[in-house]
Amino acid sequence: MHDIFDGTRIDLHVHTTPSSSDSMLKPEELVELVKTNDLTAVSMTEHDFILEPHAQELFRQKYTDLLINFGMEVSTDLGHMLVFGLPNYISGIHRLENLRKAADEHGAFIIVAHPFRRLFDPVTAMRTGEKFDFSPEEAAEKMEVFKYVDSIEVANGSNTPQENYFALEVANILGLSGTGGSDAHSTSGIGTFATVFSKNIQSGSELLEELHQGNFHTAHKNIDNKWVKFVNGSLD
Repeated sequence: MHDIFDGTRIDLHVHTTPSSSDSMLKPEELVELVKTNDLTAVSMTEHDFILEPHAQELFRQKYTDLLINFGMEVSTDLGHMLVFGLPNYISGIHRLENLRKAADEHGAFIIVAHPFRRLFDPVTAMRTGEKFDFSPEEAAEKMEVFKYVDSIEVANGSNTPQENYFALEVANILGLSGTGGSDAHSTSGIGTFATVFSKNIQSGSELLEELHQGNFHTAHKNIDNKWVKFVNGSLD
């Protein structure tokens, strides 16, 4: 058994309809699923979009017993980034270098999402003509994306265990705290992975502060339906 923080348990990566066009999950359905899966918070990270502040507050007022955060999954030239702390989509942030500058200006936090998705898939290699053969050490050193981010999503509910374990190894090599989330686009998947903080967080601004402090780790549900720390081999 690995120690796990007993503070806020949040799914940091969820998409809802209609804000994300590829999602079938209604925000109201999400809230109920979060509660039934022993999570205490959720962050809606829509594709290249974030609700304006007034709409965010109206939604929060419906569910005062749950911390509801809003972020973005930004599509960039170096992959998808989970971003927390930007007030809105800013022109030019499709380039990760520009996103990093904007994040620094606003005190935002950048997490590279599912960085190794499909890289180990032979079908993908055949289609692209490129085979991914980096070791975790080589990936940490040579992949440009890691120069721009604050954290790595090491546990994604739509990834394979191999992809998640590899991300975890890279995060450990770089000395970065890893995050977890379901990446759910439907009623399936909530409660697979979460990010657990060492304290009970009361607001989005406090969440952002704790992200910057690195006071978190990744967790998953075990066979007994209990949240446990995600470590190499814990899904086996």
